[in-house]
Amino acid sequence: NIGYCEGGLYGGMIVIPSYDKDNQLNFFTARSFYDVKYKHRNPSVSKDIIGFENQINWDIPIVLVEGGFDAIAVKINAIPLFGKLISDTLKLKIIEKNVKKIYIALDEDALKDAFKTAEYFINNGIETYLVKIKDKDPSELGSKEFRKLLKASIPLTFSKIIEDLMIQSSSDPS
Repeated sequence: NIGYCEGGLYGGMIVIPSYDKDNQLNFFTARSFYDVKYKHRNPSVSKDIIGFENQINWDIPIVLVEGGFDAIAVKINAIPLFGKLISDTLKLKIIEKNVKKIYIALDEDALKDAFKTAEYFINNGIETYLVKIKDKDPSELGSKEFRKLLKASIPLTFSKIIEDLMIQSSSDPS
């Protein structure tokens, strides 16, 4: 059900819908087809949803990504956050469904948010991996290249999170 708008608020944008477990529309996002100032546009509604919920198998590892195109590129069990922060609804569903393994694949500029999310899941006994993506989104990398990064990722620990945060802080020019 991906669409394209020719005019209006979402003119020149590809629209990607998200559906809940009952196949009811729960969100949508739009991304510019052309090179313009605003690349993405989301509706003014709550993002406290589970993106692409009707496509998720909670019994196998899940991959958290930022956007709809990223989830499409990842292909298997990817949940778009429609931003950099995980919703409370999604956090609770992951715990409720007793998910065993999670891969977090956020952009490099969202590393602190990724570590915060990872810490939450580690505290809840879930094996958590950080997929280190440099310079490109999963949608720009493509499925094949993303799979290589996924396979190369290692489980996170509290000491690894602290170490990575310290490295990031020392290299941050601000």
